[in-house]
Amino acid sequence: MNDHHDGAEEAEGSDRTGAASGTGETEGLRITRDLVYGQARVHIHSQPQDRELTLDLYQPSDCQPGDRRPALVMAFGGAFHRGDKRQDEFEQAGQRNTPVSAYCAALARRGYVAASIDYRLVQEDPDPGVTPVIGNPQGIPLSRVAHVRQLLGLPPATAEMVWAGMEAAADDMAQSVAFLQANAQALGLDAGRIAVGGFSAGARTALGCAYGERSPVAAVVSLSGFMADDDLVRLVVPGQPLPPALFITGEHDLDYIARQAGRLHEHFGRVGVMSQAWTVPGAGHFYAADRRALDVQGRDAEVGAVVATFLDEVLGVDQGL
Repeated sequence: MNDHHDGAEEAEGSDRTGAASGTGETEGLRITRDLVYGQARVHIHSQPQDRELTLDLYQPSDCQPGDRRPALVMAFGGAFHRGDKRQDEFEQAGQRNTPVSAYCAALARRGYVAASIDYRLVQEDPDPGVTPVIGNPQGIPLSRVAHVRQLLGLPPATAEMVWAGMEAAADDMAQSVAFLQANAQALGLDAGRIAVGGFSAGARTALGCAYGERSPVAAVVSLSGFMADDDLVRLVVPGQPLPPALFITGEHDLDYIARQAGRLHEHFGRVGVMSQAWTVPGAGHFYAADRRALDVQGRDAEVGAVVATFLDEVLGVDQGL
């Protein structure tokens, strides 16, 4: 498949190590690092063990327990193999994406509570769980995975390995949503107004969490996400109280993502689920939040503004939040 490499090599992402746990304030934000939201099973040298799942919480500095602020959970990109909750910024052909942590910070400055989450990666041999999201593992597009594994010096992966990682990621995001809902009072957020989103693999994780896991979320933000046709038809059905979705893709995105973007929006419309579809002109898979985007009706706005406006609208945000 055509991944639009254009002969350029991507900058490597950061390791999965983060700063020590703690809370700090900067530029009107309160950021709490490495907050444990759950545990999940991985296999080390074929031996099963549980590991902690953590998130970085971004709150306005004036956020107080008992507040009922809208919230967003974001998952990083990296083909389910690289990136982390603090840094998933990559460059290809001179184009660079904005990391999901920056979207979290921007929305927290807007008054939201936002969480950038850690989740299990394919290399950890994660337990896929018992709530399948992907109906046909053999149909998973592997071109991007193959490229990233080559960058990381890893041998080719089987479809089953990648499927397990995708299923685990969706389970982990669902667990993070449950954690925020259970602790909504203490964290100053509204348990009924939690959206999920992400970039690339993180966007696919958000779609799986919302429509596969049926996590009780209020909206989905997909930055270059993907759902296969069979999963789309099976999971996004009429007569279900499903959350609205925002789909943003680059004009020259990964071929399977660009090809599917219009189908997702059209299918949502057919079954009565609200969605928006925006394209970033001239962009490949990586695009910054300040890049201009166009929707199917010809509206024009920067990507970051599109995300914020969509969330404000679907979560019922007013000046008082």
